[in-house]
Amino acid sequence: MSENRPSALLRSLAFILVTGGVVAGGWVFLKRHEPTAAKPSTAVKGAAPVLSAKVAKENYALDLDAIGTVRSFESIDISSNVNESVTQLSFNDGDFVKKGTLLALLSDSEEQAMLASAKATLAEEEREIERLKNLVKDGAAPEARLAERKTLADIAKQKIFEAEAKLADRRITAPFDGWLGLRRISVGALVTPGTVIASLDKIDVVKIDFSVPETYLGTVKPGTSITARTDSDRERRYEGKVSHLDSRIDPVTRSIPTRAEVPNPDLALKPGMLVMVRLVLEPKMSLSIPERALVPIGAKAYVFAIEDSLAKRTEVKTGRRKPGFVEITSGLREGQLIVADGIVGLQDGAAVKVAGDYGGPVKAFNPEQPATTTP
Repeated sequence: MSENRPSALLRSLAFILVTGGVVAGGWVFLKRHEPTAAKPSTAVKGAAPVLSAKVAKENYALDLDAIGTVRSFESIDISSNVNESVTQLSFNDGDFVKKGTLLALLSDSEEQAMLASAKATLAEEEREIERLKNLVKDGAAPEARLAERKTLADIAKQKIFEAEAKLADRRITAPFDGWLGLRRISVGALVTPGTVIASLDKIDVVKIDFSVPETYLGTVKPGTSITARTDSDRERRYEGKVSHLDSRIDPVTRSIPTRAEVPNPDLALKPGMLVMVRLVLEPKMSLSIPERALVPIGAKAYVFAIEDSLAKRTEVKTGRRKPGFVEITSGLREGQLIVADGIVGLQDGAAVKVAGDYGGPVKAFNPEQPATTTP
């Protein structure tokens, strides 16, 4: 009985080995024939997050900026031509007056007396002329006497003209339509030539004087459009046109003095104001992309166009630039989608995932942030 024990152990061990081999073989068979799960797409899993932008047309007009000064369309300091005292002032500060409106009267009693005397003398001479005409006709008076009286009448007429001219110098009137400034004198003041009584300005249309570099002399012409803005109201734009260019170029600054006329119906622009002037030269609508989308390689420039979720490197030709954007003259078409941000390390043909629209030069891209869309 003890001799049969090893045989039984061997048989048990053989059974265990056979059974284990069958189980292991079945497991291998099942693993080989079980259905495989779909592998995750490397195009999605490995896609680089980027911000996109559409190629669109924008205005790439050649603009020229200059500093200008506002001038009145017409301007004068009202003063007297003679030494005399003021007897009447007929205006208030800031009044609008029409051409010919009486503003001030100066003392004119002496001139009034001269005028009255000259008129009386003329009347006397005209009566004497009529009397002498009849006498000469009858032969009772010589022709020379009649001619003498006519000469005296002409002298009396000239005295009248002289007195009237002196009276006109003592009546100060507005030479054109405009707005008066502050009154500088009072009734009773003695004025002399050059004494300012008030200022008068026509400012419903104003002039803006500025300088243009001589390199733009062939571009800036009368009729060129301008816009102006002031520091007091930076949001408002005043539209006008160049009216004249000076006949001489400043040899020191190499620029030509230029004048524009700008409507000013609400009188917001005041003479002496400093304004920023922009001249719109060569208006031009062109394809435009964010400047940061450019990939310079040597002397060439490229962008990554997005086609079927892939980045395709495309050579482009650039033109004018403005803050944050660049003009595209060839290589892209309007409406085409390009990578605007996230181009660092991007390769031609790489898979990309659009995480949002590019929001402008001031917007920083962070792939960890949730996707956003700029309206």
